[in-house]
Amino acid sequence: MYYTNKETFVLSADGCMDTERGGLESILAGNDEGAKGCCFSVAMSADGIAVLSSDGCAATPDGTRLPVSDYSYAELHQAAPQLTPVSQAIELARTCQGKIAITVHDQTMLRQLRMTLRYADCLDDTIIIGLGLVEAARVASANPDLHIMGELPNLPSEIDALVNAAQTTGLFGLRAEPKDLSERLVSACRQAGLFTMSRCTDDPNTLAELIRKGVNFIETRRPDITAALLPAGEAEPHGIPLRN
Repeated sequence: MYYTNKETFVLSADGCMDTERGGLESILAGNDEGAKGCCFSVAMSADGIAVLSSDGCAATPDGTRLPVSDYSYAELHQAAPQLTPVSQAIELARTCQGKIAITVHDQTMLRQLRMTLRYADCLDDTIIIGLGLVEAARVASANPDLHIMGELPNLPSEIDALVNAAQTTGLFGLRAEPKDLSERLVSACRQAGLFTMSRCTDDPNTLAELIRKGVNFIETRRPDITAALLPAGEAEPHGIPLRN
């Protein structure tokens, strides 16, 4: 997949178009509504199997929430048959020919994710999100084949210093709340060859502002609204490989 950090891409959030969170329907719904990729969260079972989970839990038919990390995959599957292995979600996203943003809260998942992504031939089209700046920088430095985004807690006062540090440590880019993605931050990232990504928003005015600023990846549960706001052809892939 080819694209540059001068383009904007709509990524469907987990629960897109009012679908159930932590399932495959969200990926399909986003693709049908014009998204150019999807976002989902993963958790690791006690025996090391990565599954889709928006909050680290699996829901049983009676509504009980089971912490994924406390049970084996077999136990989870028996209690919550709808639980989806991350490999199945990645394969579906691959058939939709979109980008993938995977939220991880524990870097121990990365080894399995890397193998799964490499096997599905979509390692270069996947962004890892959910890690704080310091941890993300450490992981990016040790894993140059992964596209790691650092999570901003708020708008930094020293933008140039932050962007320089992100570039030096090998981060793929920075992810933040829409309000913290200022024009100056987005511009500085672009000049440094870094990508920017907004956390989820469905507000049309906010979506339009993110597009105007040139934020590269916009996460939303309403890709239909966002895609309609993009200039014609804006999100079509072209240019250079993901890693520039």
